[in-house]
Amino acid sequence: MTGHRRPARVQVTLRDSERDELAALAAERNEPEATTAARLIRAGLFDRGASLAAVVRRRAASGCGNKEGHGTGAADWLPPERHAAAIDALRNRYPQKLRHLRADALDLPEIAEQAAALAVWREAIDRGAHADPRIELAFGNSLQSFANLLQTTSRRHR
Repeated sequence: MTGHRRPARVQVTLRDSERDELAALAAERNEPEATTAARLIRAGLFDRGASLAAVVRRRAASGCGNKEGHGTGAADWLPPERHAAAIDALRNRYPQKLRHLRADALDLPEIAEQAAALAVWREAIDRGAHADPRIELAFGNSLQSFANLLQTTSRRHR
């Protein structure tokens, strides 16, 4: 997307069970299903290597508050610098998976934002915020995907 064009709309077909899961996730996040679906699609695009920095900047600049009413205009895990201790705890908890998470890699938004999101997610799981064990499985898959990204990024910067 270039300039200030209005985002294009896309229609997605889901099975009933997938729609139910989307609705449950949206309810947990206290946001519309379409917003949750867009986040999931962006995450999938990012996993495939798409650059979504413009989306993050535009959302952060919009000035809308998060669900706690902090008014930061960003998600709970942004900015990543607020979660440095949680990122370190995540690195200590999963040293093998996160062995390629170097301190200077956190200067890259595509790395730092995912590390912070994973750290906040892990904290929520540990607090018992999710009763569904599939959340733990989803976290494990996301952690593996992030580890793969770190390994790929590490190879590029050698």
